Order: sequence, then structure tokens, then C-alpha cells
Amino acid sequence: MAIKRAFYGNNSDQDYFERLFQSANINFLIGSGASLPAIKVLGTIETDLQVLINNEQEDDYFSMAADFLSAVWLPHECMLERGHGFPPVPLVITNLETTRANYDAFLSSLEKILTRRRTGLLPRRINVFTTNYDLFFEEAATRNKNILFNDGFNKRANIWGDQEFDAGSFNHSVNATGNLYNYKVELPTINFIKLHGSLSWKHDKETIIYNIAEIKPLNFSTSTEMKEWVLAHALILPRKEKFKETLLQNVYYDLLRTYSNELDKEATLLIIFGFSFADEHLETITKKALRNATLKLLIFAFDDASAGGFMEKFRDYSNVEIIYYPRGNIDFPVMNNIITCYLGGSR
Repeated sequence: MAIKRAFYGNNSDQDYFERLFQSANINFLIGSGASLPAIKVLGTIETDLQVLINNEQEDDYFSMAADFLSAVWLPHECMLERGHGFPPVPLVITNLETTRANYDAFLSSLEKILTRRRTGLLPRRINVFTTNYDLFFEEAATRNKNILFNDGFNKRANIWGDQEFDAGSFNHSVNATGNLYNYKVELPTINFIKLHGSLSWKHDKETIIYNIAEIKPLNFSTSTEMKEWVLAHALILPRKEKFKETLLQNVYYDLLRTYSNELDKEATLLIIFGFSFADEHLETITKKALRNATLKLLIFAFDDASAGGFMEKFRDYSNVEIIYYPRGNIDFPVMNNIITCYLGGSR
């Protein structure tokens, strides 16, 4: 049976989290709750889009998809300092800066966990899986020079310097060697694995390359232009069969296999934040992986209601713990401080 565990920040809690992180292969799965307040949670968008597909309401489907993607792009246009000549709305700027700070702190937390790892038997590597499309984590990585950040784009696709996505790179380790002494040390690495695609992905023949699209038109002149804009995104969204792309589906299943393989490893820790398991594929894979007795699933519940929902969903699994905070809700800053409590906090 799943366990509900309160976090108080005392010595017992600090000892508990130190033992967890010092003796495990570490994985995170973060969802749309991590990108609040800049981007609203996905809600039922995938279900709503699927209903429109089932009802053959193609125009309504593309209209809803365009509105959804526009909302996701909005803070990025501010981040990229581009627009149509209009100053960003103050609330958009405020929400963007809050979300940026949260991701900066998260990356700093992961860096601390890796650099303070005592054992040499486990890799100095953390896998961060996400279903988010946004670029906040990638942007935060440009401000942290103390870790190697691998988002799968370490391979040149052509002489022009376009970077090709290679899922196999998530299995790589990088070592530094000394000039005077024969020693080798593994460099701390973060694998960032976007299971549902990204705003920075673009189809190029039979590959996916890193490319941030041009700014969205202020208004679509025709429905065809809107449809082409939606379909240009390399994202896993519900689509009619005629619009589905084999390449993206293959990449999706490759990454799901990576997720499954990581959970099958001995002494593995999977931490969930901002993710509700609305994705049935991920829920099925995760529950199947829990047959691995050495896998520990740690879920941060935002509030009592979500803690109850997780307890019900994973009631049959003894290697699942639901973390809740009796003194309030667990948002991103609180989660950052909890996972680094044994290191003195995320800052």
C-alpha cells in the first residue's frame, strides 16, 4: 500500500532525503505544474482535442489547437525578446520571471545533489523526463555552467551546423582526465528528455533538428495558414490519422522505452512533480515498473486533495510514497527546498 509522508524539515526528514539521493539512480518526471505561472496547466486539452477529432470537427480542432499553442508561445515571445511591436503585458513579464527563477533554482538543486554525491558506484547523472513543450529548463541551463546539459542535440545534422536529435545520447557519460596524474572523473550531467516533443523541435526530412520557429502571425489570413502553423509543431498532440507523422511517433516510443529502461534499473528513484498521470501510456509504464522492488516512486502532492488522488491511484504499490506539506502547499520553490534540505536548501 502507498504511504503518505509529511515533510516537516526536521533532522529525520533531512536524513531520509540524504539516504534517498546518495544511494539511487535519480530520475524526475515533471509536468505542466512546474511551468506555472507562466503557462497554465494543460487541463483537459488533449481530451478535448480528441473529442473534436472523433466528431470530425476539423476546423474546431485546429482553432482550439492554435489557441492552446498561442498561450504556450506567449511567454516565450517575451523570453526571446521578439513581438509585433507591442510591449509585453506586465503580468506576462512577472509570471515569466517567477517561472524562470523556479527553473534556475531547480537546476541549482540538481547540481548540488550531483556534486555532493559521495559514491562512485552510481553515475553522476540525473534524468529529467517531462511532458512539457516549453523551453524554460533549456533557458535555465544557459545560466548554469557547472553541469553538462544534454537535451539530445549533440550531433550535427549537416555542414551548416544544424543539430540533430539523437535519443541514444542519453546513455552517454562524459569524463574529465588529468594531465599530470592518471585519473578520470565523471562530469555531472543532466539528461533532459522531452517525451511529448518541444517548441524547439522541427522536422527536417527524416530527422528532427533544433530550431525555434519564426514568430506566429498576428492574425491568420486563412484557415489553411492556421492549419499549417499548428501542424508545423513537432509535438505529441491528438491528431487525425492523416496528420500523424511516423518520425515523431517513432521518437515518442523511443523515449518511452528510455523511460521504461531507466525505471527497470536497480536502486532507482523516480520523483514526480507537477504531473497528474493524465497520460495513460506513462501511467501504465510507471505501474508496470513498480514491480521492480528496488524502485522507489516519490510523488510531491500539491495539496491534500491531490495527495488523496495519488493515494487512490497507487494504493496497491508498497514502494510509492506521497509527500505532502502540513504547513501549506508544495509548489516549485517548496519542492526545491525539500529535495535539498540535507544540503542546506536550494539556494
